[in-house]
Amino acid sequence: MTSEALGLVLASSLLHALWNARTHSGQDRPATLAIAYAVGAVWMLPWLLADPPWGLWLLVLATGSAHAGYILALSASYERGSLATTYPVARGAAPLLVAWFGIGVLGQRPSWFLLSGAVAVALGLALIGKVGWQAGERRALPLALLSGGFIAVYTVLDARGAGEVHGWSFFAASSLVAVLVVVLVGRVSWSRLVRARRSGLMVGVSASTAYALILLAYTRADAASVATLRSSSILFGLALAPQALTGRLVLGTVLTVLGVGLVAW
Repeated sequence: MTSEALGLVLASSLLHALWNARTHSGQDRPATLAIAYAVGAVWMLPWLLADPPWGLWLLVLATGSAHAGYILALSASYERGSLATTYPVARGAAPLLVAWFGIGVLGQRPSWFLLSGAVAVALGLALIGKVGWQAGERRALPLALLSGGFIAVYTVLDARGAGEVHGWSFFAASSLVAVLVVVLVGRVSWSRLVRARRSGLMVGVSASTAYALILLAYTRADAASVATLRSSSILFGLALAPQALTGRLVLGTVLTVLGVGLVAW
């Protein structure tokens, strides 16, 4: 991997951790993330207009709903738990679930890298979960796992949709669906959206920039290396977490990052 690609991925990972930290510290997380998704949809609107996914409307509805589920589950987990436990669990569980989907549903043959990574992720998440459990975050951890499950679902659906139309067009359409579902299911009023506009704009710009940087990195390095290095966002998230770090938490996070890297390789 070139130094340019390395810088792009690390910058994207840091931005991802920063917008999650900002969301965690905010007041109205569903409204903030709804605004953030709307921001992403707006700047990708030209691609949506140029290549609308008319023939994929069922897939758009499905992935948009999965994104909405992620927003609501992540918001609920952040409300009940610390960033140091919920963020690594959500981010670490997703690639593991995608790998299991590939093996169990698609019949893909697992490599030793994937199997070793799966074990490392499972051990890492178990350690982090134990820390959160002992800290009284018992309601947050299942929600963090659920958000990781939604990430896994929309990752698979996004990949299929992006293979049919321009990736940004598909993401813009699914983002609009996600915002609508969050507003309706989460009962997010217009006044809440107005109050969350500043934090939502900050999160939206950071998240969109992180996404754009990753897409740029894919043009300068192989996908496996980029996907592996993206797991560094978990380490950035741990560094940004406003709580005392324990040896068990650090070990669990390191195991999770290494495992995600092996799964993605």
